[in-house]
Amino acid sequence: MEVLPTLKILTLGDASVGKTSVLLRFAENDFPTATMPTIGIEYKTKTITLENREVKLQVWDTAGQERYHKTLANTFYRRANGILLVFDLSDRSTFNHVENWMKQIKNKADEKVAILLVGNKMDLLEGEHFPEGEQLAASYSIPFVMVSAKSGKNVEYAFKKLAELISTQDPGVISGDSRTSNIQLQEQKRDHPSGDKCCR
Repeated sequence: MEVLPTLKILTLGDASVGKTSVLLRFAENDFPTATMPTIGIEYKTKTITLENREVKLQVWDTAGQERYHKTLANTFYRRANGILLVFDLSDRSTFNHVENWMKQIKNKADEKVAILLVGNKMDLLEGEHFPEGEQLAASYSIPFVMVSAKSGKNVEYAFKKLAELISTQDPGVISGDSRTSNIQLQEQKRDHPSGDKCCR
């Protein structure tokens, strides 16, 4: 049986921007009505077609709380092929914190890591554009995509876009000669008790 190339992706961003919801929408086409804050790091996988072959995306869902972010092992940054940096289009403070996240990425991640800036909760935004997001992304020379985990709009596109960026910046990841190695950690089970605040 052929071993599929694996692209390792980190989701980063403030707490409650909807990282878990974006991941669940992509991996399981599910939008939870209630979630608990992510504690530590969990992951989901999904196989997509990239460059006419199947590729497995291993997407790691990181805690947005600052106390966990400070202890996030450098290994996760260093071994990531791509980073999905998420902010909440309805919460200005999370957009303002993108600069801090980019500094962390610059200090900890591989210099060739692919980065996609994602504005989540576009269903709460009037109109289809967020010029400031486009301008900020351009200042870092990275793409910007608006998504809605609630409706699913652009979620699949965002992950496919990031996978394409990874393939461009690190072609060896498709041929099996990537600079990164597998992250050997166990997936943590998720619980979705009712009554907790959920991120779109």
